[in-house]
Amino acid sequence: MTVPSNRLNTIFGSLEAAGFPRDLQRLLLPEWVTPEVLSDEEASAEVATILAKRLGLRPSSLFSKTPHIEALRCRNTKYKRSIPNRSKDLTAATAVAVNVAETIAAACRIPFSPFPIDAQSLRLDVLTGFPGHWLGLRNLLMYCWAHGVPVIHLAEVGQGVAKMDGMVIQTNGRPVIVLSKNADLWAWQLFVLAHEVAHIALGHIEPDEILIDEELGKESYAMEDPDADERAADAFAIAVLNGRPDATYRVSTEHVNAPTLAKAAFEHGKPQKIDPGHIALNFAHRTGNWPVGVAAAKILQGDQPSAAAVINDALWRQFAPSDFSDDTLEFLRGATGTSATDAR
Repeated sequence: MTVPSNRLNTIFGSLEAAGFPRDLQRLLLPEWVTPEVLSDEEASAEVATILAKRLGLRPSSLFSKTPHIEALRCRNTKYKRSIPNRSKDLTAATAVAVNVAETIAAACRIPFSPFPIDAQSLRLDVLTGFPGHWLGLRNLLMYCWAHGVPVIHLAEVGQGVAKMDGMVIQTNGRPVIVLSKNADLWAWQLFVLAHEVAHIALGHIEPDEILIDEELGKESYAMEDPDADERAADAFAIAVLNGRPDATYRVSTEHVNAPTLAKAAFEHGKPQKIDPGHIALNFAHRTGNWPVGVAAAKILQGDQPSAAAVINDALWRQFAPSDFSDDTLEFLRGATGTSATDAR
């Protein structure tokens, strides 16, 4: 069995000890880095340089006699929405997300134009510029891209590697939104996207800053956070999605099932231009009946592709494969979980 060279094995171990599991390291390496390449002492410098680049680290720190981890550039990172006693180690996911965001931001040709600071104005802009039955995931994505704000969905980046639900980074003169919540439902990703849009519109992120929303799940869905910026972002997001900042939904009967809720959400949402899936999740949050709310959102989504596929389809429509080197394109495909045919 082929094993890495001694030098690479030491580097891999140092990265692992710093929070970058070996599964993740292997995912970040190009396909041409075979076990035979890893065993070649002379190839160790090139392999280590690739890992350093992918993780935003200073290569020279990995090449020292005692390899250590040194970030290539220091950024102020704001961690938000951490659930007490369940805080995750987001070192690895953040490093990969930042590299993806920087790469996409540098290649984006659309000039950045700020979002309106008023939620109602932003909602009207989306519905006017990108009409649809309601303000949903697709037209909010298109609106972000039209403003020069890339939106990316980060795939799984190795077994056991924890991810944030959402993140905004200011880089290359523009904000970039990274969504990485593990949820196929469009309605979940729609709320996370609207929340990150709100952070940008409200000026919560400065140049070269990173804002990480660790968890936008059941326990932290909508205006229940002691952090003032988070409450403001929730209120803004709810107003964008519903036309008012305090929208909540109930049903007249106590024992509602998923099909009934789905039907009621659709019948109310369509004329009001409110995503019915969002109404179902909003109902779940308001009542605590998450099983019925999530099941109703799944009924409403039907056999549509996953939210991640929709988000990254919008991403790859902005670029051609020739916009990136082969190694970079392979890295972006892996990080976003898209195939060669998706990244066309």
